[in-house]
Amino acid sequence: MSPLAPLLLPILLSPRAAPDALVATHYFYWYRWPDSHFSQPGAPGPEGHLRRFPAPETVDWGSAAWHETQFRAMAAAGIDVALPVYWGAPGAYDRPGTCFSVEGLAPMAAALDAIAAAGETGVRLGMFYDTTTLLRSVRGLASGPGMPERPDLTAPEGKALFCGTVVEYFARVPERHWARLDSRPLVVTYGSGFAGAWDATLGPALRAAFAARFPGEAPFLVADATWGEIGQDLTTAWGAALVGPQLFPGVAQIGPGYDDSCVPSRHTPVRAREDGAFYRWSWRQAVVAKPRLVLIETWNEMHEGTEICATIETGRFYLELTREWTRRLAAGDPGPELPPPAPLYHRPDLAWGAEAKDAAEVRADYSRSSVERLGLREVVWEDGPCAVADGALRPRPVAAESVTYLYFQVSDHWRFDIAADLELAVTIDGAGEGELGVQYDSRDPAAPLDGAYAAAVLHSSIREGAATTLVYRLPGARLANRQNGGADLRLVTRGGGLAVGAVRLR
Repeated sequence: MSPLAPLLLPILLSPRAAPDALVATHYFYWYRWPDSHFSQPGAPGPEGHLRRFPAPETVDWGSAAWHETQFRAMAAAGIDVALPVYWGAPGAYDRPGTCFSVEGLAPMAAALDAIAAAGETGVRLGMFYDTTTLLRSVRGLASGPGMPERPDLTAPEGKALFCGTVVEYFARVPERHWARLDSRPLVVTYGSGFAGAWDATLGPALRAAFAARFPGEAPFLVADATWGEIGQDLTTAWGAALVGPQLFPGVAQIGPGYDDSCVPSRHTPVRAREDGAFYRWSWRQAVVAKPRLVLIETWNEMHEGTEICATIETGRFYLELTREWTRRLAAGDPGPELPPPAPLYHRPDLAWGAEAKDAAEVRADYSRSSVERLGLREVVWEDGPCAVADGALRPRPVAAESVTYLYFQVSDHWRFDIAADLELAVTIDGAGEGELGVQYDSRDPAAPLDGAYAAAVLHSSIREGAATTLVYRLPGARLANRQNGGADLRLVTRGGGLAVGAVRLR
């Protein structure tokens, strides 16, 4: 699950004491030997090849014995809560690729019952709502006029989908196994990029739907920062395994490192684990913040190299580290200062754009009968879907006040991981002034995500007939593929009316 750039940055407030902090981890239970998420394609990355489960033939989301092994290991490491990464959605429970979400819950409950019957302490089950299932295509439905791919969560049917997914998950998990914070069942969400629109009524709607199914109960909602304010109880942000600890009031999200170099077509930067140094440093930031909830990203997302579970390559090393730091958390002991982690390793994408190596500029011109691209191409991403139509590149239609993005990647044959002042010319239909912003991958450490989303400076605006060319200055450009989808820059606007005729970078 690739990181989504947050619309809101972590809010750092003075920490307050949290003597009974809850520790939870994202539990990817979609594995079943040998056919479910066991493909290991691609070349080795800087951290070595993809890490592997011990005894892979025993790995099976339908096996209570496998879940019992995982839950015992979590509890031994001081983890209180497993957050199953839930891909179930009303009407799509039997789809290949997503059926594990429902079918794996009963074996989990059986595993926890077996641990309890042995007189041992297990974990509880919260919910990690993987909002990817909001997409119609993921649920096996066609999209079209009146049936947008991304649902409107301000509308009754959109709310019913969002709330129904959460309610039906907890209906399938025995109440004795529910994880609770403030005595309320715990729900943590993924990013908002799969919804078309939402507002502050979403949280109250979820609580009302939950109480209707479970009288006297109300979920404790921890929302990803990309949702803004939806009536949540706490806020967190995905991506800590890559970019570092995400610290919000009451919540600390951390991870051990990130390496998805074995996944074809991805060019996400690599966060080296440094033999556990990055994980230790992240944990220390969490302990200092004194959160009520620590989220470890992840227990076993092997393809992105964020797992802390036992593996053939690392053994139980990260379990032992986790146990050490959950004890420190309980004692309020962060220990001495630790050195900061090594910088991210950024991977060039040399699979395209070689023809632009010595060009004076790179460009994408959508106004011609056939699109002309030289070293610059659009990137279709979760929060930036787009299409070429009627001589322009256009974002998907969205609600009038929603932020929309158009992502672009620059050929790494032209420039990669540089320090240079560049100029961007964007030709759009209409007057354009005040309608468009540009964020680019820069060397500015004060910009979001260590400079990956710096704001470009508008230099000039030239009206030519029905079109306007906006020229932006990009001081200290880096272009290290650090934006979503490996992009180097994105156009930012509101609503779905933007029509881009051409983009030129020089």
